[in-house]
Amino acid sequence: MKKILLTLGIIFLSSSAIANESILTNCNKNYPISADNLYMLTLSTLNSQGQYEVVEMQSKSGYIMFQTSNKNQYIVTISKEGLSSSNIKILPANSDFSKGTIVQKGIFDLIDLNIKNIPQKVL
Repeated sequence: MKKILLTLGIIFLSSSAIANESILTNCNKNYPISADNLYMLTLSTLNSQGQYEVVEMQSKSGYIMFQTSNKNQYIVTISKEGLSSSNIKILPANSDFSKGTIVQKGIFDLIDLNIKNIPQKVL
């Protein structure tokens, strides 16, 4: 009986770890632009949408905290990944992933759309 409970416990814990890992991969995205440009692009994307309100920002560290219209808060961090690429990570401020990654996907889609509209010379 102990072996069965132990096996079921291991299966349960490993399945939740795999689910959390897939959620975290949906919260990160790499872009082929500098971290400064991605920071400004993200900030303008958040400000252009009526459903997001920027609560706090620190440009030196690449940090933005915003909240949605239903008061859920998220933290955006932007980091340099090389000479001309950067990474953006959008995580819930309270580490509660029960709402999924809909907000992150929406912001990434808007950033993708805005990057396509920027002339290559600027990037």
